[in-house]
Amino acid sequence: MPNKIGILTYYWPPAGGSGVQRWLRFSNELAKLGHDVHVFTFKNPKYPIVDYELLKKVNSKVKVNFISGFELPNFLTNKNSNSSESYKSSGVKSFVRELFFFPDSRKYLISPAVKYIKKYIEKTPLNCLITSGPPHSMHLVGLKLKTTTNLKWIADFRDPWSNFVQNKFLNKLESTKIKHENKENLVLKFSDAVLTTSKSLNNRFKRKNHNTFYTPSGFENFIKPKAHNKFRILYGGSMKEFQNPINLWAVLKELIESDISFKDLVEIVLIGNIDKNIIEHKEFRLLQKTKIISYLSKKNLDKEISISELLMVCSVNVEESNDIIPGKFFHYLSSGKKILGISNKGTDLEKIIEETKCGMSFSYDNHADLKNYIYKCFSDYKDGKVNNQKIDSKFLSSNIAKNISEIISKI
Repeated sequence: MPNKIGILTYYWPPAGGSGVQRWLRFSNELAKLGHDVHVFTFKNPKYPIVDYELLKKVNSKVKVNFISGFELPNFLTNKNSNSSESYKSSGVKSFVRELFFFPDSRKYLISPAVKYIKKYIEKTPLNCLITSGPPHSMHLVGLKLKTTTNLKWIADFRDPWSNFVQNKFLNKLESTKIKHENKENLVLKFSDAVLTTSKSLNNRFKRKNHNTFYTPSGFENFIKPKAHNKFRILYGGSMKEFQNPINLWAVLKELIESDISFKDLVEIVLIGNIDKNIIEHKEFRLLQKTKIISYLSKKNLDKEISISELLMVCSVNVEESNDIIPGKFFHYLSSGKKILGISNKGTDLEKIIEETKCGMSFSYDNHADLKNYIYKCFSDYKDGKVNNQKIDSKFLSSNIAKNISEIISKI
């Protein structure tokens, strides 16, 4: 049975990057299933990157509403920063953010969003509202509406909240950490259902809300692989200092210096916002055959993925941050190409690479096995072996949207 579904998301086209992809795809697919989809987002948002081609991807049946609101001034944000120092800063900027912008820099969008959606549902009643975070301010909109109206509410966590990696650097006061935990608990308590993008986070949240569902981001369609005259290792997306695969750079340097054919054929391409501390790191600076591209639209990134042999993804190398699966993993998965994971033991990223049999994952300090695996992939490439893994269609956005539709019908 069709439902009127509201979706509150900060990231919406023309936002670029991975944050926008999840609900752009699910909104479109829910509309295709016959649901009446109403998206709520914001006027004049401060997106670090934009991709205007994504505007063409919005299903014409999706009704998009823009809310006016105040945002944190640029001098207090990390906008356009390509350094993790902005997260690690303990100076005035960090102190001001921690004290006056809780739970995040989108705090002052909460009240306008509550007011706008309350007025909206008086004329257009919704069966449910889905809030997507981060920014986790969006969940506080859902919490306020849930406690003041009869609206059904689903909280979608693309990333954790209280143990979100950025919070580990930004929040220095114990009182702030407790506030994050308390608000997270309230969201879990009052939401009618919770969606998560990793199984570990799902298991943790399920102890507080039994209507918690593992809902991977998936991918829109399959990327057709193409031949290329180089053994290309590709990374697509932002890479922070706490993801720096120093050991990988050392391995690649050794292979380049020890094998002339590897040196001639290898191509290391990084596409996205790469932390300046990574670029300036000794191991990376000594590495030859690298190419950095600041940003590509999804359409053009798909083309680069199609001609690559190894697709690199790095987990967050920070204690207690094992429950994050980068959105790029599913983007890669859609190509059927081998995925090279750099990840700590026991992370959700390591587990899903094993589950999907799409490649191999290595710990940040595993030198020998990583080197052998890369050279084995290179040898297969030279021998003309086809690099095309079988892809499970359960990760298609259209199939995941059907699961979301069932969840909505049951709350």
